[in-house]
Amino acid sequence: MLNTQLKLHREFLLAHVEGQKLFAMLTLTPSQEATEARPQLDVAFVVDTSGSMYEVVTKPSRRTGQTMQVDGKTYEVVEGARSKIELVVESLKNIFNSGLLMEDDRIALIKFDDRAKVLLPFTPAKDKKALLDAAGLLTKFSGGTHMGAGMKEAATLLEKESGSRRMILLSDGQTFDEPVCQVAAEFYVKNRIPVTTVGVGDDVNTDLLLDLTNRTQGQAFDVVPDNQNPQPPSVRASELPKALLGDIKQAAAQVITNVELSVRTVKDVELTRVTRVSPTQTEVDLRSSPFPLGNVEAGQGSIFILEFTLPARIPARVRLAQIGLTYIVPGKQFRGELPPMDVVAEFTSDETRAGVIAPDVMQWVQQRNIEMLVAQATKEASSNPQQAQKTLELARSMTQRLGNNNMTQALDRALEELTTSKTISLGTAKTLRIGAKTQTIQSGQNLPSDEEIRRITGA
Repeated sequence: MLNTQLKLHREFLLAHVEGQKLFAMLTLTPSQEATEARPQLDVAFVVDTSGSMYEVVTKPSRRTGQTMQVDGKTYEVVEGARSKIELVVESLKNIFNSGLLMEDDRIALIKFDDRAKVLLPFTPAKDKKALLDAAGLLTKFSGGTHMGAGMKEAATLLEKESGSRRMILLSDGQTFDEPVCQVAAEFYVKNRIPVTTVGVGDDVNTDLLLDLTNRTQGQAFDVVPDNQNPQPPSVRASELPKALLGDIKQAAAQVITNVELSVRTVKDVELTRVTRVSPTQTEVDLRSSPFPLGNVEAGQGSIFILEFTLPARIPARVRLAQIGLTYIVPGKQFRGELPPMDVVAEFTSDETRAGVIAPDVMQWVQQRNIEMLVAQATKEASSNPQQAQKTLELARSMTQRLGNNNMTQALDRALEELTTSKTISLGTAKTLRIGAKTQTIQSGQNLPSDEEIRRITGA
């Protein structure tokens, strides 16, 4: 029930050259039968109810001139505006009323501040009143931020579920228990449960949230207050309900789950990296085999880039590796295993043949490199702004050639900030890093020429 295609960026490699790279594009798409088998969803919402979640993030219609104290912080009292926690409650109620959920889908709701509490254990979506009542309770709490405690409560509930499992984590600040988060994350990695993170505001632990999404093949959202006039890849705070609806819709479309990749290489051939490049970008954890590739959506499917490092070889056509895949179709209660696929290339002394590359593979390799350049530039900005500018300009040229307009705009804003202030703010750095993962190109866009790709990537 899972269709696959494997394509190399080069069919011919230079003989007698050590350390060449070989990129293999692995495309996964559900069959028609799998597409029609929509799985039962088991979604645990884990919500930050700390005091800072009461900060207003949409524009008020009237200012009262009054203030209030919450957890030692002073907040202005306004009318006609909504706080972070109010938007979260609105988002949840929209999902519960949207019609996206089937009657047998199951929802759980966990809050965390100084401590975590299950407000709603897993409950069928048809019990709409219970879901709506639980969402309404979120405004009754306040305190510090202990995200790991919330993740642990959700793990305890998810462990007993058998559908297509997912955790959606909504938080606006730095947690006091990051080591607990790291331990709790192991459960989600081991059980192949995708984690969606929704970071609200600038003071977000981006490293922690991106680590969670990377390791679980999940997705990260960057939510910014409306008064900052955000543009993609950021999401306006007022658009949070729409964004979460989209994530649930995406979860319902993931008809293939728990895809795992096994790779056997021949002597001296090394698998150095595996990256999901579509529909969003995440790095695949290679620390233990089989490697988790996550879930696959009906319609667009998923695309991965496998990167191999090769030894020097004499002219010959050889098998370099063998790839195996297993997967689950929860809507059919079916577990599948695909026949092994061989990675075969020819080593040649003909430089002309070795110089021919596949643009549709290299576009994804080029996109993957944008994230690397963004991370490099944000590190360089504090000590060498001139070098950071050069790095961002290179990333921008890649996004332009790929037609990735949202990331081009985001990089323009970062370059402007770097020019005026000689640094990149935490908020801009966060937006760039999350954008490099979520603002990906779409298959079938106009591709750069072979010559452009060679000039930019050195391939």
